[in-house]
Amino acid sequence: MKLKETTNEIPANLDPRLQRVIAFNQSEHKEAHPHLFNAESAETADAREIAVIAKVKDIEAWKNLSGVRQIADLGSVPEEQENVRLVTARIAADQIEQIRKSPAVMSLKASQLLKPQLFKTIEETKARADLLNQNTKSNGGKGVVIGIVDYGCDFTHKNFIHSDGTSRILSYWDQTLLNSSNSEFGYGKVFSQAQLSRALQTDAPFAAVHLPDPKNEESWHGTHVMDTAAGNGNGTKTPGPAPQADIVFVQLNANDVPWSGPDAVKGDFGSSVHLLEALQYIYKLAGNRPCVTNISLGTNGGPHDGTSLVEVGFDTLLSAANNRAIVLAASNSYTDGIHASGTIRQNEVKDLSWIVEQSDRTSNEIELWYNAADEFSCQLITPDGENLGEVKLGTTHQAVGNRNEILIFISHRKQDPNNGDNVINIFMESGLPAGAWTLKLRGVNIRSGKYHAWIERDDFGQSHFEEPLDNTHTLGSICCGKKTIVVGSYSAKEAGTPLSFFSSAGPTRDGRQKPEISAPGGNATRNEREQFMVMAAKSGSIDKVTPMMGTSMAAPAVTGIIALMLAEALAHGISLSSEDIHEILRKSARPMSGSWHDRYGFGRIDAAKAVQLVGELTPVH
Repeated sequence: MKLKETTNEIPANLDPRLQRVIAFNQSEHKEAHPHLFNAESAETADAREIAVIAKVKDIEAWKNLSGVRQIADLGSVPEEQENVRLVTARIAADQIEQIRKSPAVMSLKASQLLKPQLFKTIEETKARADLLNQNTKSNGGKGVVIGIVDYGCDFTHKNFIHSDGTSRILSYWDQTLLNSSNSEFGYGKVFSQAQLSRALQTDAPFAAVHLPDPKNEESWHGTHVMDTAAGNGNGTKTPGPAPQADIVFVQLNANDVPWSGPDAVKGDFGSSVHLLEALQYIYKLAGNRPCVTNISLGTNGGPHDGTSLVEVGFDTLLSAANNRAIVLAASNSYTDGIHASGTIRQNEVKDLSWIVEQSDRTSNEIELWYNAADEFSCQLITPDGENLGEVKLGTTHQAVGNRNEILIFISHRKQDPNNGDNVINIFMESGLPAGAWTLKLRGVNIRSGKYHAWIERDDFGQSHFEEPLDNTHTLGSICCGKKTIVVGSYSAKEAGTPLSFFSSAGPTRDGRQKPEISAPGGNATRNEREQFMVMAAKSGSIDKVTPMMGTSMAAPAVTGIIALMLAEALAHGISLSSEDIHEILRKSARPMSGSWHDRYGFGRIDAAKAVQLVGELTPVH
């Protein structure tokens, strides 16, 4: 097996994932890779469309481009000229290059895979009503909308039902349902509060709205997250921080571009494109009401400097209005061996050993970023020592099998348009040899020489770097924006509130301090003891709880507390910017190290202090 450089038909200046789509689209075996194409409906699947995010400087010219099906305009991009806007769209796979060449297009990125990441939580974070200041006007988050973007929503659990039997969920958009006519984005189906409330009066509520009954474990994640943030305790007797808040739930689309692991075949999870469309839907529905959205999802790759278009989209939505927040789980990758970094000198050669376990039957991906002023070359060496050849800056290569099917695709892109840095992406399909693959880096022209590499998340066959591990910079791929709030995890049920073993570390690649805050998320050591996990609503149970652990469980606790802060501000007639919310969380945090910590953030969250600081911003009128 040898790498061969691709022809000019695959431009090296494209987003590497779009390069890969073009390569497979040109391949005689493209029918074996349906996961690379959009499948929101039978019609769009036949058209071989790709879900994309774009930064454009002429919105009308963009909309009129051949092959573009405009979906959402997220607004003006912060720190750019006023006419520069961020959009999501579906584009024809056979017109990718022509669309990218348009003068209207500044950046074009393919969608990317996202995966999912209470009793003690309430007491430890001081979010219980009787632990708040007696003068608080937060009233359980009343008047605030909490958005949940996740997988699995059991709207029949009593914790999401008012005492009069009506649903607390204002709207439930299931993006996974096809060919709907009642969604403004053209896919999925929206269920109104009235529809959900009527369904609750029947003997089979899910059947009444033609939804599957969520009784398997895969559907528990979103229900658990939603309860941790905003459950009212009507079923479990233990409410979350914001039991009076209204809820909007978006079931993330499961049919976008999965780039790693078994999802390359199964297509089990959603994409960043659908995530941005979910956020726009939530904030549009909330209107002028304060709104905080929880995203307990993530992957490992990306530039980790806040310049990915998904993170720019977050910042765009948060800049559009005050009284908004986006809360993200920091990721659970601290001990997974998915990060490596170092410095390479002129003409120096360094090896990164990439371990694929014998049990791994999935595809794998690595992504390496380095400074625009530098030039590296790389070689990939198989576990049996075969050197597949050199990949120079500005080129793409692929290795094919006996049937001319693509087994390995490598892109060495020069100067990504969003941060100017160079990036190496290696995509390995499933079925390749296990063992130690070697990525051999050489410093061709060096000024800085610094690099960071990440192995993409794969829950069914995680490959990893060789020890000793560098566990810094292990935040999730969408956790490095300028205005979002990232949450680490600690164990609330163990002495000293130690960090959870899995909770990922900052800082960002450009040196900013994330995560900002931490909350209870589960076990300090790698064990399965349920007594240390977070208990919250269990799908399919009506009134029961289930244990879970992860930064996915820590983030919604912070989401609920921010809802209390927003409700307090609403009662005082004041407006909170995303910067105000960050500053209040920083000032109210209970520090663990005297300063910012790369995993605790500025400390453990303190709901009582945070709400108090909001109330002190201005006198009550």
